[in-house]
Amino acid sequence: MFQYIIKRILIFIPTFFVISLLIFGLSKLAPGDPVLVVMGGDDKGVGQRADIINGEKAYAEVAAQLGLDKPSFYFQFTAAAYPSDLHKINKSNHRETISRLIDLYGNSDAVMDYYNTLKEVQYKSADVSGASFSITSTTRESINGLFSDYEDGGIVYKLNLMKDHLLIDTTGMQVILDDWQVLIDKYNFIKDNPMKINLYIPTIRWYGLNTQFHTWMFGDYPWFSSVDSTNNYRVAELSTKIKEIVPQKRAIDNSISKLRGKNLKIQTKINNNPLFQNSDSLRQMLATNLMQIKQYIDHQEYFNDTLAVLSAERDSLSSIIVRYASKGFLRGDFGISYKDRKEVAVKIGDALYWTLIMNFFAILISYLISIPLGVKSAMWKLRGRKLIDNISTAFLFILYSLPSFWIGTILLVFFTTAEYGEWLDWFPTSGAQDYNLKENPNVAEWVKFVDILHHLTLPIFCITYGALAYLSRQMRGSMLGVIRQDYIRTARAKGLSEARVVWKHAFRNSLFPIITLFSAVFPRALSGSIAIELIYAIPGMGWLVLTSITSRDWPVVFTIVMFAAILTMIGNLIADILYAIVDPRVSFK
Repeated sequence: MFQYIIKRILIFIPTFFVISLLIFGLSKLAPGDPVLVVMGGDDKGVGQRADIINGEKAYAEVAAQLGLDKPSFYFQFTAAAYPSDLHKINKSNHRETISRLIDLYGNSDAVMDYYNTLKEVQYKSADVSGASFSITSTTRESINGLFSDYEDGGIVYKLNLMKDHLLIDTTGMQVILDDWQVLIDKYNFIKDNPMKINLYIPTIRWYGLNTQFHTWMFGDYPWFSSVDSTNNYRVAELSTKIKEIVPQKRAIDNSISKLRGKNLKIQTKINNNPLFQNSDSLRQMLATNLMQIKQYIDHQEYFNDTLAVLSAERDSLSSIIVRYASKGFLRGDFGISYKDRKEVAVKIGDALYWTLIMNFFAILISYLISIPLGVKSAMWKLRGRKLIDNISTAFLFILYSLPSFWIGTILLVFFTTAEYGEWLDWFPTSGAQDYNLKENPNVAEWVKFVDILHHLTLPIFCITYGALAYLSRQMRGSMLGVIRQDYIRTARAKGLSEARVVWKHAFRNSLFPIITLFSAVFPRALSGSIAIELIYAIPGMGWLVLTSITSRDWPVVFTIVMFAAILTMIGNLIADILYAIVDPRVSFK
């Protein structure tokens, strides 16, 4: 048995690796740009050059935080036409466009030259001020469209449309006309100089361990050595000081601005009205304000110098800090949620709490009822008690045929409101607990637990009743097959009591189908019930999976899928062990 368990565990390692590869591949095929989802916006390339560069910098920082600035896998089997550093193009739609153009023409050098020229044109157009809104809007739409367009017709249309606008423009955008013509020439060069032969030359590129898959599974944080966080702490300390100084500087700037505004009004009054030209009080007020402005300016210069020194030190330390994206899946770091940037482990832990409570009671109740009921049903069949057997069978199949979401809705309508009678308002309408009780420190823990069970009674019933018929019929069929065996007749011939024959010999050997079904309990306990959790507003795993899919929060979805696969393997191993426990004849040699 021990050797078999060790072998199975060793088999789990390549199986786990294959599963992780499949899930990682699915994550790469998932729609949308994860970086833009995390940033909560879209990339429109709007604003001046500094705005665009800052946006690209912010995009690159988020991509690095998510570990998406690295090659996908340890190696890549591809065509020679594709550059080895294509992953360094941060934005996914830009990479897609470059890849598609290389697919069409095979000349990666010319495609990259065209792409870099397009970037320069984007920067130069952002520097132009005074252009009309229509020209600016057309420029922006044309450039952004070219970053995402790889079909010849669409590219040619956008290039010519923008050129026509520039030829008739008189508001300042004409300065990029020559650059736009260069861009047109670069694209024509791609079409005139294809190198499609490179698309048929296979090549393998090795990227080492610094890849997205390796970071996801093993992390890039050191495994066996501690990290010196002195610089990190210093950067955090400097950032805190800067945050404290900035509001003070802003207050000084506002005070200077207000005093200068007052002085301007006073000076205007003196200059425009002869009655005030010799006013000592107004001139005294001017002098006082000027003196206060000078004091504020001294403070302003102090804050400016301090901020400059602190910012320079922070930037210097930030440039040498080694930043780690994650500790990896194997060390319990499942990444961050795209939706709210919380840790995936925290979100899953919160949801798993409620799902485990519901499924624990649902599984416990279903097995405690269905197994004895299946055994009794088999005995009724053997003893000719057809009426009670048929009644129980019909009742169980009626329960099994009723959809849980329909029963859940019916129970919600009739037993959680007073609409159909105050005496039927037995259970809370929604939620997993009364948060007033949860937040009250004077309430005992057992009262809070009873409140949770009160909220979860109907959801647990809806999860449980469907399994009763299935498990009891499996137990009944297995018992009927075992009870007719020769060794059962031998046990009876030896004079053993009927209860001992049934529960000692027949029952133990008829548990194989139940054990097989029990192996599916582990992934089920994790996955939850989407319909029931939605109906009763239970923030469990089913609710989390659905909301994560609809919001494209893929790290949460794929972490749950990964755990479901792992628990399925563990469930199968436990089932094999239970086979040997209930039947000593089972051998794993």
